[in-house]
Amino acid sequence: MNRLLTFAPALLAGYLLAPLAAIAAQSDDKLDTVIVTGSRGSEARTVTTSPAPIDVIDSTQLEKTGETNLKTALQKALPSYYVRAVRSNSNDSVHRPAKLRGLGAADVLVLVNGKRRHASSSVHLGGLESNGATSVDLELIPVSAIHHVEVLRDGAAAQYGSDAVAGVINIILKESDHGGSASAYWGEYFDGDGENLKLAANQGFALPNGGFLNLAIDGRSEQTAVKSLDATGAFYHPVNGQPDPREATAKRKVSKNGKPKVKGFNGSYNLELPIDDELSLYSFSTYTERDARVGQNFRRPNSTNIIEAIYPDGTAPFVTFEETDWQVAGGAKGLLAGWDWDLSSTYGRNEIDHGSRESLNASLGPASPTRFWTYTSRAEQWTTNLDFSRAFEVGLSKPLQFSWGAEYREDSFKTISGDPASYAAGTYQYPLGHALAGQYALIGAQGAITLLPEDEADVERSNYAAYVDVGFYPLEQLYVGLAGRYEEYDDAAGDTTSGKLSLRYEFTPDFALRGTLNNGFRAPSLSQNAFARSQTAYTSIGGQAVHALTKTAAVDSVLARALGASDLKPEKSTNISLGFTWKPAPSANVTLDIYQVKIKDRISGSTYFSGTAVNNLLSGLGYQPGYRVQYFTNAADTTTRGLDLVADYRSDFGQYGQVKWSLGYNYNKTEIDKLASTPAALAAIGIDQSLVDHVAQGYLTDSYPRSKLILGSDWRLGDFSAALTLTRHDKVTERDTGGPQYDQTYGAKWITDVEFGYDLSDNLNIVLGASNLFDVKPDEHKYPTGNINGFPPYANAPFDDNGAYWYTRVAYNF
Repeated sequence: MNRLLTFAPALLAGYLLAPLAAIAAQSDDKLDTVIVTGSRGSEARTVTTSPAPIDVIDSTQLEKTGETNLKTALQKALPSYYVRAVRSNSNDSVHRPAKLRGLGAADVLVLVNGKRRHASSSVHLGGLESNGATSVDLELIPVSAIHHVEVLRDGAAAQYGSDAVAGVINIILKESDHGGSASAYWGEYFDGDGENLKLAANQGFALPNGGFLNLAIDGRSEQTAVKSLDATGAFYHPVNGQPDPREATAKRKVSKNGKPKVKGFNGSYNLELPIDDELSLYSFSTYTERDARVGQNFRRPNSTNIIEAIYPDGTAPFVTFEETDWQVAGGAKGLLAGWDWDLSSTYGRNEIDHGSRESLNASLGPASPTRFWTYTSRAEQWTTNLDFSRAFEVGLSKPLQFSWGAEYREDSFKTISGDPASYAAGTYQYPLGHALAGQYALIGAQGAITLLPEDEADVERSNYAAYVDVGFYPLEQLYVGLAGRYEEYDDAAGDTTSGKLSLRYEFTPDFALRGTLNNGFRAPSLSQNAFARSQTAYTSIGGQAVHALTKTAAVDSVLARALGASDLKPEKSTNISLGFTWKPAPSANVTLDIYQVKIKDRISGSTYFSGTAVNNLLSGLGYQPGYRVQYFTNAADTTTRGLDLVADYRSDFGQYGQVKWSLGYNYNKTEIDKLASTPAALAAIGIDQSLVDHVAQGYLTDSYPRSKLILGSDWRLGDFSAALTLTRHDKVTERDTGGPQYDQTYGAKWITDVEFGYDLSDNLNIVLGASNLFDVKPDEHKYPTGNINGFPPYANAPFDDNGAYWYTRVAYNF
């Protein structure tokens, strides 16, 4: 590995300089793909002519990642995009947040066919970020429906609205009116677990007047993978002062922390029906059903969270999710009095029933249920847009592009408390003669997030917006883009005006400088204002995982206010980017962009407040004492600085085939400029804790690697193809509640992915591939007093920590 690190700079230089040595005359289709994200108007733009940095990932590239869903496929294709591999962290194990340029998942705007996509109702509570936001879940869009994905790596709030602080992901669906494909995928880890099966199909149909209808469906089944170690210490109460004889034969690999079990299907349609030369109708939709099960840590039979009459040998609960998600969009577009116009309306809804199985509420004693519906979360969004665009001849070298439009949006977020037994505060005491005689059993469903009736949320808001976007060429070589947007929310978020300046100067047809300056605005997610929950879970304190009761209080609740909470303010950003595009040859492309994003009043979870004063407060308000309590707050002002380097080209080796090379590198660092002051209310009630502690700060600065390097090659020789990808994930630091002395840093790792394909006929293709071929694992987590719970030894990593994985795929095109 040290030798590989030594040669990495040489590899990097080779990838950049090789276009000068051997490049085919033919053009790379990807470089010439016309993009629709980042600039409005009728002027056709590609990656190299865009005034802002943008990536195009086509369906073939998504398939070659060996991943079965869009979220993790983009992780392997984009250096500035990041999804952490989270194990057994409840919500974020399934609904993993996706970052762009190191910023929060809620700072990334997702579009489908240029229309805003609704967010999930799952609230981010840990793992990669713990800010209470909701974000778009890319796993819910069928990969078989996607033609390509455009990723704008730049602030675009002035063009597309709030949530576009870090960038925009625009998913373009297939528009074919004939033919289609069907594929079957199967894979598993080298250890023989984590089996993954996916079936997918896509078909196009012709409609009158040159229209199309394209249908797609993906179905998948992912089995769990658990890498637990032997738990140590006693499982059972002593018998007559001696260890219980069952200790000698007890199964010790009992923790179920690991890769979640997921089953579901995604379906979609995309259609357009021209009425005449000046009017077309269109619609698209996606629909998903998904069930997931996330394993939790083992509850020992000698603890106060177990009733031995129910679980004589203890239990490891599962958190469950039963999810339904759908989006439907419809509209019309055409030409009117020289203006291109587009009128659309889009509705999206996500609903999740959260539950717990193989669980119990020990405080209810032997009568406790073992399966709970703990709560339901629901998010809805309805967006209506009217857009106009026209090119004007104003005497410049090229026509002036003028666009304007308006948007109306309604958002809602709702949570519903579940089974009363899941949160009931029972009074069960262990009886006389029991080893725990006289002690009260713990309250609440084990391994679950629960909501009290008073924790329920039901909030909504409306947003009105109008924008203007102008692009023109004062000189033949100079492009100037100006965009402005006004938005008004009908809640405390208020109103805002965002602007963007884009410049691109073309020194030669093959080399240009570009830069942008813009400001953004992100209103607090409805969930950040209203979400509340209680949970019995394990957390790391002093380097050791301990069982803890945790509670998140809604910002406007009496409990949160007593702890100093105040109304959330919108996050406001300022982005600046400068870079160049270079085409050293017709089939090569190099882009380099540096950027800085300053965000004021960034929202995150507060410190978990605990201790005698908190217990007194909880008791006084009618809550069970013993909880660690937090709320969401405007935690800090931050500055993020980084660099994006992207290069690709094609080499022709004649009888030895052609190779498509690619390089992607992102460096990204976030620093805290200013921390929010600690409310006086805390000291007034005797709490000596800061508002934003060491761990909460780490979610903003250290929860992701500083850099990622992707080196790829795709070789084609006749009917045979081979792809090799090397990815270097930088080191990452995990902060501990006990303080910096317990923080752990996990070293950088190289991951090798390979794939071999063969065309059995013009229509039939078979693939064999491996992810993490050399079975690279993250550094092991160190427990000061030993891993007594038998947790998997690896920490949350920027790559799949279950090790080497192999897969095969058969695809038929018709």
